[in-house]
Amino acid sequence: MSFALFTDSTASLTEAEYNTSNVGVLSLSLSLNDEEILCYEPGKVFDYEAFFKRMREDSTLVMKTSMVNTSAFLTAFEPRLQAGEDVLYIGMSGGISGTCGAGKVAAAELSKKYPARKVLVVDTLTAVIGEGMILREVVKLRDAGASVEEAAAHAERRSHEIHSFILVDDLNFLKRGGRISGSAALAGSIVHLKPILKGDEEGKLVLDLKILGRKKAIKTLLEQFVRLHVAADENRFVGISHTGCEDEAHLLAADIVERYPDVEVAVDYFEPCTSSHVGPGSIAIFFF
Repeated sequence: MSFALFTDSTASLTEAEYNTSNVGVLSLSLSLNDEEILCYEPGKVFDYEAFFKRMREDSTLVMKTSMVNTSAFLTAFEPRLQAGEDVLYIGMSGGISGTCGAGKVAAAELSKKYPARKVLVVDTLTAVIGEGMILREVVKLRDAGASVEEAAAHAERRSHEIHSFILVDDLNFLKRGGRISGSAALAGSIVHLKPILKGDEEGKLVLDLKILGRKKAIKTLLEQFVRLHVAADENRFVGISHTGCEDEAHLLAADIVERYPDVEVAVDYFEPCTSSHVGPGSIAIFFF
């Protein structure tokens, strides 16, 4: 039996992909001073480069993000349960947002109300393209006839296999958003030392390395891939996210493909909410 599949806006699929894959999207929101925007809104195009420029140049800019709340999950899930479907939500890391936790609260409530149905939530322990990579695999499984339990088990396994490394240009963005500790921000703030963060086993961002110089730091992202990538057919897809440094991101992608011709690398922006936390000039790599 097929099941209803949901994700959140940080999964970074295109609108066309969401539509053709029949995936419901619950959007986080971003406040820029007094303006509030949805991080995913069908039919609207977000001007990323203008946003990154504003982050760099506007010292008065106040950014706040809002998670998807339990009520939104209940509203999205319940009609599908009433229609006799099971539900699976593939969510961003609970280590960086309360969104997945809100999904779990909604799932517990609805499981009691609809005991004959399954309402499952998977914390991917990652976000943006990394979350999207796992979601795409789940879509393929669902379309191939997998049960909701089989799809959730696969997503859980892949969540513990994915690696996430992020080179950030300014840790103060993450510190202000509460995504890293003050001590980690201080440790990475030394001039010319470029911090590389990683997602830990709980999906939290922790300081992994401090590299002297940006070029060497980007090379270190490549070295982490070479060191940790497990060559297998299901691991051929690699994701690179960036905030306004597209040329560097594509050079990193080209270096990977040169070494591993069978690997497919996708390059895309961090979506708006995560962009506001990592700040401009960030590059992340996601792989299995």
